Amino acid sequence: MRSDPADSDSAPAAASAEGRRTLVLTVPDWSAVAAATEHEFSPRTPVAVLSGGKVVAANAPARAAGIALGNNKRAVGYRCPEAQVVAWNEETDNRHFSAGVGALEELVARFTLLSPGTLAIPLDSLKHGYADEPSAVEALISALVAATGWEFFPGIADTVFAAVLAAGQARRVEPGETAEFLAAQPISTLEYAGAGATELIDTFTQLGLRTLGDLAGIDVRAVNSRFGTLGKHAHDLATGVEWAPLNDHVREEKLTVELGLDEPTTRSDTLGFLTRQLAADLLTTVRRRGLVCTQITIELIAVSGQSSKRTWRIEDMNENTIADRLRWQAEGWLAGSTRKGPASPQQGSTPSRTSSKNRKDSRHSKDRETPAPDEPGPDPEDFSEEGIIALGLVAAELTTPIGATRSLFDENTGQVTHTLERLQGLFGPDAVLVPGLQGGWDPAETNLWTPWQQAASPVRSPGAPWPGALHAPRPTTVENLPVDVLAVGGRSVGARPAGLESAPYAIRFPTGATEAIVDYSGSWPVESGWWDPAKATYRTRLQVVTDSGQALLLSKENGQWHITGRYR
Repeated sequence: MRSDPADSDSAPAAASAEGRRTLVLTVPDWSAVAAATEHEFSPRTPVAVLSGGKVVAANAPARAAGIALGNNKRAVGYRCPEAQVVAWNEETDNRHFSAGVGALEELVARFTLLSPGTLAIPLDSLKHGYADEPSAVEALISALVAATGWEFFPGIADTVFAAVLAAGQARRVEPGETAEFLAAQPISTLEYAGAGATELIDTFTQLGLRTLGDLAGIDVRAVNSRFGTLGKHAHDLATGVEWAPLNDHVREEKLTVELGLDEPTTRSDTLGFLTRQLAADLLTTVRRRGLVCTQITIELIAVSGQSSKRTWRIEDMNENTIADRLRWQAEGWLAGSTRKGPASPQQGSTPSRTSSKNRKDSRHSKDRETPAPDEPGPDPEDFSEEGIIALGLVAAELTTPIGATRSLFDENTGQVTHTLERLQGLFGPDAVLVPGLQGGWDPAETNLWTPWQQAASPVRSPGAPWPGALHAPRPTTVENLPVDVLAVGGRSVGARPAGLESAPYAIRFPTGATEAIVDYSGSWPVESGWWDPAKATYRTRLQVVTDSGQALLLSKENGQWHITGRYR
């Protein structure tokens, strides 16, 4: 781990950042590591993980063979024919990481799983066990490597975001120097701050902002005015303000829900179903207090009395995402226990677990020496002989909501749910729709309406590249109103791929009213479906501000200008 030139043992500097310093540990190429573990590949086997037809992770042997991020499957086969190509699986990533980090429970009091392959540890939880930060990091990494065999990159800084970036460089940022460290990072590193900030990367780049320091140098009021909450969030990260400032945390009481099972269960689908009900109760209590839960601690208790406790940070927290984390944690923990094998009774350990496969094999061996070739395989969901007897959820981090204090679902959630279900029963599933976003170029294309309580099914992938797509902020309202965009002298403004034929001077509405255009953006063309004459479209878009203060998004297609969106 590399340190900055300043003295790393400076006690006064470390003391000044006490309570704010964060250690982030990340496993490089985690998806490839998890895939190799899942499929039991040799450590020397090149492994490439694909998502959307592109390589998103490759282990060290694969990278040594020339495989790089962004390669397609054909390029992988050309560069390294012996490489194992595996489709990315979120559940595999989470399950194996949750199983492997159990060694930390005996070393630190608190840690948070930020994402598969990455975890954060508040350094104030280590101050009583280690002399200084370097010795703490060395001890933790040694224990984790010995327990898992994984390679860990550490990063230390005054904020979680900065520590994540530092971990990518295996670097320790000295106390008080986080802002200087962030200033030199490229603007593209906002991709590590979540989906919201990622949406602004292209926009910031087009504005000439190349580093986080460039963004931090802009007045926060101007950023907030232009880009709203997302822009202010990105600006805070660039200036070294923590993701969740401590003065925003609210811990007036400990919000906890627990459930004891009448019979121990060994099935993850049963645990997931019970967890959804338990999580709904917890989140209802959180909402009624006008709060938002950003981290949740999940505790599982087995029949033997052993327990597994993890804290998860979830951006879009709901009962389904909580149930997924609990299932991953349960499968990872109990599957990991089966791999440890039986413990010696003389050591006073709890009875060992036996995997479902071993149990079934032992039962068959009593009847015959060799199982029939067509014998059904073990149930992958049946992962523990003892099972889990109790569940617990704790709202580990509470914060006040940003931009809103109340919601329709804050109170009387059951009544609202019953009413919506009744409407769907009377008028069909499409009677209650939930808004969302999908891929596309124009606002009307990116709108996605999904029946309530059903999984969204985008027609166009929001993760695919959409050259020429409209960047945030999006229009407040969407419409399709034909108008005339006029140049000086009353001529209609023409549009070509090279730009507008003349400067827009006024806009005439269908009512006959005309307003002067006081400001406008550069135009940009969008061509889609060119490979199919029946679907081919070509349009030119333009943003204007009129003398009455209206901010409009205009689009010209087939010789006609339309208002396709309004900004408020």
